[in-house]
Amino acid sequence: MAEIYDLIVIGTGSVGSSTGYYAAKRGLSILEIDSATPPHTNGSHHGETRMIRHAYGEGSSYVPLVLRAQELWNELKRDTQVDIFHQTGVLNIAPKQSSFLNNIITSAEKYELPIEVYDVSEARKKWPQFTMPDQFRAVLEKNSGYLKSELAIDTYVKEAKRLGAHEQFNTQVISVDNDDNGFVHVTTNADTFIGKSAVITVGTWVKDLIPNLPIQPVRKVVSWFEAPKQLAEEIGFPANKGLIKIGRHQGGQYITKREERLDFDALNEDRTEIEPLLNSVLKTVSNLDHGVACSYDLSPDEHFIVDNLPGKKNIQFVSGLSGHGFKFASVLGETLVAKALNETLDFDLSPFLLSRFNS
Repeated sequence: MAEIYDLIVIGTGSVGSSTGYYAAKRGLSILEIDSATPPHTNGSHHGETRMIRHAYGEGSSYVPLVLRAQELWNELKRDTQVDIFHQTGVLNIAPKQSSFLNNIITSAEKYELPIEVYDVSEARKKWPQFTMPDQFRAVLEKNSGYLKSELAIDTYVKEAKRLGAHEQFNTQVISVDNDDNGFVHVTTNADTFIGKSAVITVGTWVKDLIPNLPIQPVRKVVSWFEAPKQLAEEIGFPANKGLIKIGRHQGGQYITKREERLDFDALNEDRTEIEPLLNSVLKTVSNLDHGVACSYDLSPDEHFIVDNLPGKKNIQFVSGLSGHGFKFASVLGETLVAKALNETLDFDLSPFLLSRFNS
């Protein structure tokens, strides 16, 4: 008789690897499935680093989640002795009227988070590496920083395996459904696997398994540039060899097929989309060193979708992370495991339910 797992994780990237780790840590029998061997470059988690911000510009509903996420990242770093999180602080600069900047300040006030707000003259003195227009101001979050994204996933996968998780990598999932007894059947190109519950965390191409989700895949690029030592080491997204990492959250290209996620430099705009930033704010940044392409799974409102499949109490999914989800991978994994165990949740997930799009 085939083994029946407590939980099958479909997609072992950012949220999936975290889910597998926290499930294995709870003593559940786990199967992790992925179309490649994580960490890899087929999804959204590569590119070395990701920011983690606490006073959240996308809205205060995220703050309780990100604070718990930070606790979990700290625990993972402590327990594994792997240097995953770096508390460098995060500097936000934008026009005074920026809703993103105002959301940061509002979130900080609501949750009593430590931030420092600077007018443009103060900010210019403190950070002369930037050329700030007169209408700008700056907000510094000292307790924030960056995560080593690929290293984090590698750590989750290795730790889950050490704790007994089973792996089925380089395997394509074809379908996910319940049988008449309520068990989840996950059909792949290798075999069919059975679980008491499952989570779908496959990222960009989630509509292959859940066709009616309101998700738009978007091709994105990120680049590394040569920069003065002080800017690269003290201010920029830390990278090797004196480089600064720059990405633009907006823009990109809507895509419908995997082959449309072209490599970096396939389009002229890959090199030019951030020229306005370089010409106005980061004038000391010079030559492009290299870049990579990745993808977003974009929801209509750019907020997460965390829910059960309609009518399927034991099949959960996470989607619509919309380019700002990695920092939450730890807490989303922990939460999915708690939901699979029918435990009371510490967070209000109602803002992230699929039903908000029904109207």
